[in-house]
Amino acid sequence: MWGDGRPPLPMEAYSSHVAIDADSHKKEQTLLLRSACATAALSLLSILLGLISGAQSIVFDGMFDAIDVAMTLLAWHASRLIARGADCRFQFGYWHLEPILSLVSGTVRIFVCAYGLLGGVSSLMSGGRVISYDIAIMYAAVSSCLSVAAFLYMQRCCRGLESRLLESDTWGWLFGGLMSGGLCVSFLLARALEGSNAAWLMPYIDPVVLILLTGGMLPFPISSIYRSGREILQVAPADLNRQVRAVAGKLVTRHGFIDHQSYVARIGRARFIEIGFITPMDCDVFTVAELDAIRSEVAVELGGLRTADWLTVYFTAVRRRSLADQG
Repeated sequence: MWGDGRPPLPMEAYSSHVAIDADSHKKEQTLLLRSACATAALSLLSILLGLISGAQSIVFDGMFDAIDVAMTLLAWHASRLIARGADCRFQFGYWHLEPILSLVSGTVRIFVCAYGLLGGVSSLMSGGRVISYDIAIMYAAVSSCLSVAAFLYMQRCCRGLESRLLESDTWGWLFGGLMSGGLCVSFLLARALEGSNAAWLMPYIDPVVLILLTGGMLPFPISSIYRSGREILQVAPADLNRQVRAVAGKLVTRHGFIDHQSYVARIGRARFIEIGFITPMDCDVFTVAELDAIRSEVAVELGGLRTADWLTVYFTAVRRRSLADQG
């Protein structure tokens, strides 16, 4: 609520949004499509060889890759919508799709991990599985090398794009490579047990690896859901809040305002920043050009506006009272 129950009467208000870089979005979409195609091929290979070898852990790896394909295609579509910019329906743009997509992806991955975990426990309790380790080792080694190569390629190509969609996809490749590498080491260990006194452990290698794999992966989607949930609920990020308050406080002192009030949110790549400078009731010393120059000072002090930034600066003699002002 406003302090005296009336709406504020701002002297001047300015809102700025930087135009979307069409070339960056086109490159982002191209990389996402390439990644989806490569992941789909790897997923089909994984499921096929997993069924042939009888390795549940490899089938699970392929299922996880299939989920990544779906999420990457959704990210590609989201990037196309974001590239449109603001329209009459979504007047702040489509940046909100990034955390929503991340939330959906994390939720689906949790269910996939839970399914794999239950499958591994069930197989372990029923005496394990005998699999063809030669095929499993070959797949895991090839998959690990291809995934790491894709990670390096994506990392090099997406520099400077500041895309969370690409960032998530890129780290997914690295995680997949490390996961396949772990499978390869485990299968080599199982192969080494063949013909030894510990050969009886071989049927248990695959379900144990599956349990460790799914259990080790669970924290990642949980973390993604937590971060995305905070953005969807528009919880003010502490780092951005401190930065904006420091910049506004500096400008209050520099230009002789009474105080300031600020509000921030981060949704995907977009930062929404609103700063109000409190002036005396009878203030008439600033021209429109001077107020616009102060707005530009705010942008410079914040390190410059990025493609996804929305900055609103207003000047008013009416203070808004809220918990945000007290925090």
